[in-house]
Amino acid sequence: MTQPSQLDDQAIVDYLRQNPAFFQQHAALLSELDLPHASGRAVSLIERQVAVLRDRNMSMRRRMNDLLQAARDNDTLFSKTRSLTLAMLDVRSWHELNEVLATNMLVDFEADFVCCHVNGRTVALDHIVSHREALPADRFTRGTSPVCLTLRGDEMSTLFPVQKHDEPGSVVLIPLRLEHASGCLAVGSRDPRRYSPEMDTLFVNYIGDVLAKIVDRL
Repeated sequence: MTQPSQLDDQAIVDYLRQNPAFFQQHAALLSELDLPHASGRAVSLIERQVAVLRDRNMSMRRRMNDLLQAARDNDTLFSKTRSLTLAMLDVRSWHELNEVLATNMLVDFEADFVCCHVNGRTVALDHIVSHREALPADRFTRGTSPVCLTLRGDEMSTLFPVQKHDEPGSVVLIPLRLEHASGCLAVGSRDPRRYSPEMDTLFVNYIGDVLAKIVDRL
């Protein structure tokens, strides 16, 4: 079978002559073809209209592809968030919560680091750390809204004390709305650009709300 890259002009002409209804069956292709109108050096109105419609068609296709990709990404994120939520609802101890954070955040969400900081509790686990007074994330957060930041290595070390951090990284900090204490979930990456201020925090907010309920219950 002849490959399209091997066709010459005459072969294409012969094929179109043998298939005069080709463009009726593939009408959408006409919007992508360059068909100059015989009008001398001037650009005819018809030719200009066709060019505008072609550009608009290509722009609409790109926008549609972007929307479809965003929908697929959100669907994947929703599925991971749902799994994390269901796992947290079954938690009955700090050790179980520690395992859920490690499994879901580090595996499903592909984060490099995760640590839940709380005060008013006595916990010392790999991914849950208690503090007597201020939380290490307090210097970076304002109010209850999640924030995404790029931090130095020493700053990463205060948020993720289990690992040693010599290089900068990026984090998303999720303040927890606790009843009688304060808390913050820190999720980190070795990539300084992964968690940027432009990141959508809709699902992050939801995770923080559910986690706060679990911490209050424990």
